[in-house]
Amino acid sequence: MKQRTQKRGNELLGEVVGAALRLSYFVEPLRVVSILCFYGAGVVLVREIAQRLRLNGWGIVLLGLAFALIEEGLALQTIFNPQGMDGGTMYGRAAGVNWFWAVLVCGYHVVWSVLIPIGVVHVLFPRESGSPWLSRRKLLVFVGVFALGTALFTLISLLRSDFRLSVVEIGAVLAIVGLLTWAASRCRARETPRVPQRLPGTMRAGWTGLGFGLVWFAFHLMAFIGGGISFVWWVLAAVLVAIAAAAIVARWMRHGWTARHQLAASFGAVLAAGLFGLLLVSLAENKVDVVFQVIVIGGIAAGYVWARRRASPT
Repeated sequence: MKQRTQKRGNELLGEVVGAALRLSYFVEPLRVVSILCFYGAGVVLVREIAQRLRLNGWGIVLLGLAFALIEEGLALQTIFNPQGMDGGTMYGRAAGVNWFWAVLVCGYHVVWSVLIPIGVVHVLFPRESGSPWLSRRKLLVFVGVFALGTALFTLISLLRSDFRLSVVEIGAVLAIVGLLTWAASRCRARETPRVPQRLPGTMRAGWTGLGFGLVWFAFHLMAFIGGGISFVWWVLAAVLVAIAAAAIVARWMRHGWTARHQLAASFGAVLAAGLFGLLLVSLAENKVDVVFQVIVIGGIAAGYVWARRRASPT
């Protein structure tokens, strides 16, 4: 039950809400199956590794970065392809790498594809949040499903673009993924005393998540539109925004971050993704996708109300 809940949550929060998986795409079974396999199994594996090794939040972040690089660096190749996946010129390219896009898409996957789904499932199932869920046999099954999703993503990339990764690029990504995984394994969870202090209300946490989310997706637009200044400044700005968001969350956690605070901040960030997705489908002028996206946003709002009632107030 818990595995299925998180698997569906990963797919919904990671792809559907942001309109990367639209209703009109369901006529492309290869794309749908690849997303279900890669996200559904991949994030459950991240969570399982984190639990088995007793990793802290930074360990999960590093595993999320490795997850993002496997998808966007190796499988879909958008970090290196000068025209991305849809034929548009990528802004912020140097030495064969789309640097601005790399920062943005990795940040997106770490937060929206990994941290939020895992955090929400832990809020909904607090008693099982501190233990592994998969037996060895199930773990191997999920590894196989994730490998299948990665292979299908790679096939889609090869079919949609003439771009091909070089041996050096493949080796570099694999080396970085290995380094991130090793670094994550060193981030062991420790008991840290909380510092009692008055926390902001859950509404403020929600607005904070929404605000940072909207800024991040505004950066996404700049990755395709470009700007009048060097992309280096945009990359620096995105990194500073990520650091600021992490610092605020870390501070709140030290001062008694509750399940409802976590839900509110997550809802705000997910709502930002939903609004960005609505903008994308509106620009594409596909009425079916627009209606579907509005329904998705409404479903997320209803889900938040339901989850908040279920979550512990402490």
